[in-house]
Formats: sequence, structure tokens, C-alpha cells
Amino acid sequence: MKIRVSRTLVAILLCGLATVSHNVMATTMTLQHQGSAYGFLNGNIKADFTPTTWWNPGTWGLETRSASAGGLNMLDTSTGKSLIAWCVDVFTSLSNKFDYTVGSSTQLRNSDALQKLVNQRYSQVSDTRTSAAFQLAIWEIVTDTGGGYSLNNGTFQANGFGNAQALARDWLKLDGANTGNYKISYFYDGILNDKKTSQNLIAISSVPLPGAAVLMLSALGVAGLMGRRRRAAKPLSNAEQSAVAI
Repeated sequence: MKIRVSRTLVAILLCGLATVSHNVMATTMTLQHQGSAYGFLNGNIKADFTPTTWWNPGTWGLETRSASAGGLNMLDTSTGKSLIAWCVDVFTSLSNKFDYTVGSSTQLRNSDALQKLVNQRYSQVSDTRTSAAFQLAIWEIVTDTGGGYSLNNGTFQANGFGNAQALARDWLKLDGANTGNYKISYFYDGILNDKKTSQNLIAISSVPLPGAAVLMLSALGVAGLMGRRRRAAKPLSNAEQSAVAI
């Protein structure tokens, strides 16, 4: 996702709380933007781009800005491995290459709802429409403070993203069945410097089944195979032999 906005001092608001607890031992990762993962859909988002801060105790109200929604191809420069990332920060522009602090998804607002969205819908992301819908749903969950997830009201709104909006609203009901078990990795800007801030991101990876579950499934598979072998080895009855002869 790319947002065409200028960088301002208030762009660091999302990483402010995380920065307070940041320490020199925190893990960092350099991520380089490699373009779109599935293609972008363009539209408009509305949010409070100058929310309350210690130097600005009031708010300036909601503003509308153009945005591109979709997953991002990122390169971990330390390992040479690629990953798909998603923006959780509508207030800041994406840096082409940036040193991120690796945090926990629980640092994000409404992290439980975000995890539910991921477990229910991430496996369905496969093209431009579903990618844009997934990004819109992420923004709604982590940005909107008005309660309820609709994209139509509250402190985050979106329009102009075509049929991805309807899909995102459906996904935001959070009433689907889990289609996977996923881990959310959070990458945030831990540097209080407005010249080096970048959009905070998440990446999603599948969590393998626990060893006990794998052993149980393996045992069930072996039992099924043995059952099939026993049935195949069982002598045919006279009636079955007659039927085969016919």
C-alpha cells in the first residue's frame, strides 16, 4: 500500500507508545519495498491525520486523502527472503528501505479482532480485489476508534475502491470460520525522527500444527491405510466371486 501524502511531525503517532518501551536489545529488520504483491486498487480514505498529541491537545477533524490499497512485496535485506506486508499506518508514507523494530501484534489497537480477520480471511487473498479488501479491513480495525467496522463512518472511512469495499465490509463482520492458523509479525518505526519515519507494517505467516496434532493425524492416516489393506486382503465370499465372474 502506498499513500500519497507528505511527511509531517505528527506521522510518528502510531509508534509513539512503542518507542517509549523500546530498548537497545530490540530486534531490528531492514525491509526494502519491492512493489505490489497483487496489484493496487486506488480510492480515498478519510481519517484524522492530525490526531491528539502532547503538543496538539485538540483534533483538526477528518480529512480525505487518496490511497492505494493492497499487499506489499518487501525484501528482508539481511536474509534475502521476500515477504508480503500490509500497512497498519495510514498517517505516514512508506519508505523505500527502512530499519524496522520487530514488535508484537498485541501493540496494535484491536489486536484480537485483527487476529480473527487474519485467521478467517487471509487464505482467501489471491488477487487485486481480495488484496485491496484485506488491506481496507486491516485499516478499519487498527485505525477506527468509533466502534463497529463498516468503512462508512467513525474515524476511518473509505470509498472509491470498487467492489473491494463490499468484500471488506463482509469480512469485517468477523463471523466466518477459521481457514488457517496464522502468526502476525509487527514491524514499526522505533525512531523519533520525522525525517526517517515509515509506515508501520505487519506480515503474516502460517503456524504449523503442534507436534502432537501431527502425530495424531499421522496415526489416523496409518490406521486408515491398514484398514484398506485388510479389506483388500480379505477373501471374497462365494456370492462376491459369482458377481466378479459375471
